Amino acid sequence: MQRGSWRLFMIIEASLLIVLGWQIFSNPPQLIFMVLGILSLRLAIKQRHKRFLTSFFWLFGSLAIIITIFTNPTIWVMLLIGLLFTVIKGHDLKVGDLKRAWVPWARKQFVAVETTEPTPKNGKRIRHPWFGNQTIGRDVFEWDDINLCIAIGDTIIDLGNTLLPKADSVIIVRKGIGRTRILVPVGTAVMLDHTAMIGNVNFAGKAYHVGNDELTFYSDDYDTNERRVKILTNVLAGDLEVLFV
Repeated sequence: MQRGSWRLFMIIEASLLIVLGWQIFSNPPQLIFMVLGILSLRLAIKQRHKRFLTSFFWLFGSLAIIITIFTNPTIWVMLLIGLLFTVIKGHDLKVGDLKRAWVPWARKQFVAVETTEPTPKNGKRIRHPWFGNQTIGRDVFEWDDINLCIAIGDTIIDLGNTLLPKADSVIIVRKGIGRTRILVPVGTAVMLDHTAMIGNVNFAGKAYHVGNDELTFYSDDYDTNERRVKILTNVLAGDLEVLFV
């Protein structure tokens, strides 16, 4: 599956590159400017002993090529597709056997929840990171609703370490780009309301594709179960999994 994704990505990028070349060669002003840029770089390589001319040819040639390429909208489409693919598949990129730790969205966010005796309710402020490099639940605390807002990153919310109350619990996730996995204990009813521009949803073992859609699912026992979790998610691009464990 991973190889297939990379193969499709390379085919799309190669096709766009061919389109970019055709657009440049079919546009006389851009073609002339590109040729002048290439000739200037060639002259810059030959003019090794004349520093002024060498600098001039290097500068003119580089600017001519960069302007010719980046004034064409096709290059921006290529860069956008490359960025989205890298973000979505970034956690699978490897160098040898090592993860690319420098990719911020390759770092998993793990939310493990535990519970303790109820305490008096007080207001609080929790600052979340922009990227998914956060662990919530290392310390024992009373169960409370989860409300996350993340720019880029993968998120794992594990409810297996807590005893959910016999009431409605709420999990809200707002995210730009990245995958989200929510682990729900067996015997808990779930209502899922998911909105995404692009991505896939896996709910109770069934897979769905999302393209600027809103999906709503209910567990079979949602109306009769006392322990219920309402999951509200809004994602720009990314996959969502709700698993019962």
